[in-house]
Amino acid sequence: MKNKQYNAPILKLLTIFALVFFLLENPVYAATNPNLGQAASFGILSSTYTNTVSGTTITGDLGYTTPPGVAPTVSGTTHVADGTYSTAGTDQGSALTNLNGQACTFTFTAGAIDLSTDTTHGTAGIYGPGVYCTGAASAASIGSGGITLSGSGTYIFKINGAFTTVSSSVVTLSNGASSCDVFWAPTSATTLGANSTLMGTDIDASGITIGSTVTWKGRALAFGGTVSTTTDTIDTTCSVAPTPTPTATPTQTSTTTTSSDNSTSTTTSSGGAPNPVCPTIDTGVVPPIITESRRVSATSIFINWGPFSGTDKFNVKFGPTNGNWLYNTDVTGFSTTINSLPSNQPIWVEIAARNDCQIGNYGGAKLVGGVASTNSGAPGLPNTGNPGLPNTGFDPNGEDKPWYLPVAIFVIVSGLLVFFRNKH
Repeated sequence: MKNKQYNAPILKLLTIFALVFFLLENPVYAATNPNLGQAASFGILSSTYTNTVSGTTITGDLGYTTPPGVAPTVSGTTHVADGTYSTAGTDQGSALTNLNGQACTFTFTAGAIDLSTDTTHGTAGIYGPGVYCTGAASAASIGSGGITLSGSGTYIFKINGAFTTVSSSVVTLSNGASSCDVFWAPTSATTLGANSTLMGTDIDASGITIGSTVTWKGRALAFGGTVSTTTDTIDTTCSVAPTPTPTATPTQTSTTTTSSDNSTSTTTSSGGAPNPVCPTIDTGVVPPIITESRRVSATSIFINWGPFSGTDKFNVKFGPTNGNWLYNTDVTGFSTTINSLPSNQPIWVEIAARNDCQIGNYGGAKLVGGVASTNSGAPGLPNTGNPGLPNTGFDPNGEDKPWYLPVAIFVIVSGLLVFFRNKH
């Protein structure tokens, strides 16, 4: 009987320990942008490129092995099976692996899904940042109603099948969403309807067919497959939707007057709207530190930072020497590639959390960007002064739980067990 009495609290404690340990070992990560590496500069990257009429324009680079019948207008460089092209193909594969490795934040029911009409994820046609996954062998399409991506952050659509858009459908950005934070990863071919509008980077080695007069803010990355265009406009430049400015509520003022018979009256009027107050940076947000950097070309450097402490909005400033900050840029996410730098010159970088109107404290400045490797077509190794952390596609591990917490809980539980036994 005593043994049963002793065992009851022991079993309860062990159950609590097991639950806590399970929660600690299953942290939830936000979606993050993959590192596109050399592929980031390409508007179209394919093994075979088909274009039979004039009128297609590409803002960015073009890469292929088999050329088109009619060359498009290209603002960047056309790479025909050269080293840059091969490196971009490798980086495309790495980015796709990164996307496929990120956990789904929402999974649609099995079967073909129309993203414009689905309501299982929330309001029809409206999507917030996250990782959206279709069921097994389930294609996805964007119907005539189109979709809106609302809010700053990363959008990933992992499609276990083909991806299609109907004629004249539109993907719209709102509330701070950026075309450079949108990624499509189908397992079968992509087909975009005529006169449609798409935002984001589509990585699809099965092939990408772009209908006539399509407007695309992003990239068609199909290294290993075929890309077809017909009088289309493809632009790798980031398009960022504005964030609405809050409207201040007018204040009311009261004026009290006294008449000769000692009666009083009060007049209320609306005054002018006061200037909105800028909120402070959230409590608990810590200055970020650079955890990884590498030179991806002679004039471009990739950087990654952490930890995650409640925000994914940052300001990145950089310059030739520590303290001589000539440039800065706002970034949503935990990594970015700084372009158009002096050739093979390292730079100093520091990063701070921000909100829409204020920048917090900057983390420690760091010198990044060694000379790019000339031994192969691959980007140079990181030259950060410390070993780089792997780019896993997850938030930096500030959101993960320290390993010593389950150990400490185990020690506490063991101590309580000893206490109960000695007491009885």
